[in-house]
Amino acid sequence: MDIIPTMVDGAVVLNICNVSLDRKKEEDESNRLAVYIHNWIKQIKLGYLVFDFQEEKHINTNFLVELMQLRKRLGIPFLFSGVLNESKKILEAYSCHDSYPLFWTPDDAIRALRIQNPGITENSAKNNIKFGKSLTQTLKSNTKINTKDKREKVKPPTQDYLSLL
Repeated sequence: MDIIPTMVDGAVVLNICNVSLDRKKEEDESNRLAVYIHNWIKQIKLGYLVFDFQEEKHINTNFLVELMQLRKRLGIPFLFSGVLNESKKILEAYSCHDSYPLFWTPDDAIRALRIQNPGITENSAKNNIKFGKSLTQTLKSNTKINTKDKREKVKPPTQDYLSLL
């Protein structure tokens, strides 16, 4: 399971993809993916999340529950489109439809978001997003770069101590 950010009508939409048939692997991936989404949102400072489930028949229950926890923790608008019955029941159990209904298409979700929060999709966070690239891969490559930067900064100064005598 993974998330791929795309641009729809000038707004960021997160597409769910690569739904695995291996339930155990999918459960591990879904927990990790929720952490990745949290870190990514904090890093780029995006003020909303629009998910497109693309009418996937099965979205991991743990992933949906983790998204609801993120929704509560982050306090930003979460909108969902392309949700089928199984996922719909879980989202409704967490009162996800209180602030926004579930939408058929991401375009409808973006339109509703802009009506309730004018200008929210017009921020500079979009400049820091790698559209069309897996969120997991993006964060893994950022982690490697940051680790290299930290290693370079920690290098001790090279100085010939004998020359000081």
